Amino acid sequence: MSAGRVVLIVLGAIGVLFGLAVMAGGGFLLWADRTQREDGYLTTPSERFSTPTYALTRTRLDVGTNGADWVLNDNWFGKVRIRGESPGAKTLFIGIGPEAAVAKYLASVSHASVQDVEFDPFRVTYHPVAGGAPQAPPTDQHFWAASASGVGTQTLTWKVRDGDWTVVLMNADGSRGVVADLDLGAKLSFVLWVAIGLLIGGALVVVGSTALIVLAARRRRPPPPLGPPATSGAGGGGPASGPPPEPATDRPESSRPSER
Repeated sequence: MSAGRVVLIVLGAIGVLFGLAVMAGGGFLLWADRTQREDGYLTTPSERFSTPTYALTRTRLDVGTNGADWVLNDNWFGKVRIRGESPGAKTLFIGIGPEAAVAKYLASVSHASVQDVEFDPFRVTYHPVAGGAPQAPPTDQHFWAASASGVGTQTLTWKVRDGDWTVVLMNADGSRGVVADLDLGAKLSFVLWVAIGLLIGGALVVVGSTALIVLAARRRRPPPPLGPPATSGAGGGGPASGPPPEPATDRPESSRPSER
């Protein structure tokens, strides 16, 4: 087998593995979209978030829709749902606001910022920020794009918009010590189409790569041998070439010339 065919087989094998990985991703998205929805939202398990400070934040939620509207617009992002319940007797506040306004409100407030969240197993990394108590409770602020507060389970639903946003979790009276069991949900209209696209694209890559392997590994059949050339002559046994001889005939006596 030539080196070129070996290279094609290797490339085909890599293509098959890549196509299978793409199909696996599409299958996972399809499974999540069909089975992990609750009231239309893809929902995470409920986990406990807590801080001994006055607020818990998640900053740098950068939502950008720059570009043509038919490629990317606000409708692609859908909705976000945050549900929380405080295990104590305190009134819980959940809010989403512009990053600049929230940063100004919490500039001198002791709070913790969520840096990273892992769900299997669940683990949260917090970044503490030193400060004092807030000057006013969060319910008195008017910059919130969406908010919910009260006793028991609180549900915040927000239609995602372009901009830089911050999620804030506080006690409604602004007191210290925030504890809540939260679950996050997202209603994304494009997940199903992305899953179908990945499945189709992965299948095409697998089929094409498999065909490449088969073509490269298949051996060409040798051409059939040619027959022996025809020979002439007595020893050859073949027919003599050329026109047949004319038959000999006897002339009559009358036709012979007389001798004088």
